[in-house]
Amino acid sequence: MVGATYEAQMTRKNKLRYTSKGNQWPLIEVTGRVFLRHRDDDVLNEAVKGDLQVFLSTDAFKFNLHIGDYDAMGLEGYLKADVFDGKAWRPLSIEEFFERREYYFGKREKPQDTFNVCEPVFKALAGTKLMRTYREHYVLAPASALE
Repeated sequence: MVGATYEAQMTRKNKLRYTSKGNQWPLIEVTGRVFLRHRDDDVLNEAVKGDLQVFLSTDAFKFNLHIGDYDAMGLEGYLKADVFDGKAWRPLSIEEFFERREYYFGKREKPQDTFNVCEPVFKALAGTKLMRTYREHYVLAPASALE
């Protein structure tokens, strides 16, 4: 009898306590305009929804007196990007746009050269739709989200 009660409890369905409402955030269409932080600060306040902002991410900047010096060598890091959603800059996952991690730069490379390689890829995204994920990062919208 104890076994039958245990089996009955195991086959009972759990209550559904959460139902997904889907992605409530609207898609963003990339404009193709690309800004470089610290170089284009004077026009960043004119950004429109879908503009991209690229900047450096490196621990060396904590000790670097020349923040925004994209011609400095000896730094190691990578480029990051944000997309403007009409109100604020939101993180963009750029891993899916670069197959060979072209957005990384070594100590013997200038960050400006890395940006020059990546900028045409960012500009070519014009018209592409981006979708916000659960971590608040924007990624390429799948075909199912475009319908």
